[in-house]
Amino acid sequence: MNEPINEKVSVITSYDRIKGTVVPKKLRWQGREYIMTKLSYYYRRREGRNISHIFHVTDGAMDFKLRLDSENLHWTLVEVTDGASD
Repeated sequence: MNEPINEKVSVITSYDRIKGTVVPKKLRWQGREYIMTKLSYYYRRREGRNISHIFHVTDGAMDFKLRLDSENLHWTLVEVTDGASD
């Protein structure tokens, strides 16, 4: 089931200087830590002058949609999917 969240969260990332990629590795939300096992996909979205970086990641049990605001560098948990059907 998809659940919209839209809360600021703490994220630890990994940067690969050779590939030039950033990947979220750990997410802290509501006092719990989630270790990301896979980046499903990534894209950029322009909102006026601002660019948001959207990451879809999974910890193997739940999927997370994260947004990095390039203007203020804040991370937002946009949506969580637990894999269960509605």
